[in-house]
Amino acid sequence: MASKTRSFLKDGNRDFNNVLDSMLNLADSSAQTVTSAVTVNNSLTATHMDSNYMRFVTGDYDGLAISTKTDANCDSGFTFAANTLTECAAVGDATNAFVLPAATLGTLVVMRITAQYDGGNNATFTTAAGDFYAAQTLNFITQNAGDGIRVAPRVIGASPVATQTLGKISTFAATHNTLTLSTTATNNQTNVGAELSFYCATAGFWRIAFLGSELGTGVMNATFAGSAV
Repeated sequence: MASKTRSFLKDGNRDFNNVLDSMLNLADSSAQTVTSAVTVNNSLTATHMDSNYMRFVTGDYDGLAISTKTDANCDSGFTFAANTLTECAAVGDATNAFVLPAATLGTLVVMRITAQYDGGNNATFTTAAGDFYAAQTLNFITQNAGDGIRVAPRVIGASPVATQTLGKISTFAATHNTLTLSTTATNNQTNVGAELSFYCATAGFWRIAFLGSELGTGVMNATFAGSAV
C-alpha cells in the first residue's frame, strides 16, 4: 500500500491498509518521512538530530564526507561534491572557477581554505544550470584581531537587507547565479581556516555562510558579490 493524503483518506479511501500506511507511528523502528511542515507547541527532546542546516549554522560537520583539493586542483576548477567538506589549499595565484552541485533541498557544501588565499585573482562559484543564490544579505565585520584569527561568529546570508555596515555589506538577488570572491593580497579574511558554505533551504536556491580568517588588517576581501551570468 502507499501513503495517501488526508483528503483521499476522507473522501476516496476504501481500504483500511491505506490508513495504516499513511499514519505516523512513533513506535515503528523503520524510517518514516514527513513531507509537510510540522509545528511543535511544546518541548521537543531528541538524543540526536542529523541536520545539514544545523551543520551550516554551527560549523559542526560531523557526518559529512571529506574531500581534499590541491592548489593545482583549484586552478583547474572543479564541481563541489554535495554534503561534503572540501579542504582547498588554494593560494589565488590563478583564477579559480568552482561549480556548485544541484541545489537539492537540504544539501550542504563546505569549502575550507587551508592555505593563505591571497594571490590577487578572482574565485567564482557558479550554480548548476537553473539554480540560483537565494535573495540574501551578508554583513561582514572587520575586527582586526590578528593574523589567523577567525572572525566569529560566522556571517550567514539572510533576507533582511542590512543598511548599516559592520565592515562590508554584500547583497544577493534571487536572479544571481555567480558569486565572485577576490583573493585580495595583504589584508583579507581568506587566510588559513576560512570557510565558505552553501546550504539549500529552498529547492533551486543556495544560502551562503562565511567564516573569515584574518590576514593583515582583517578587512573583508575587496570583492564578495553576486551577479547573473
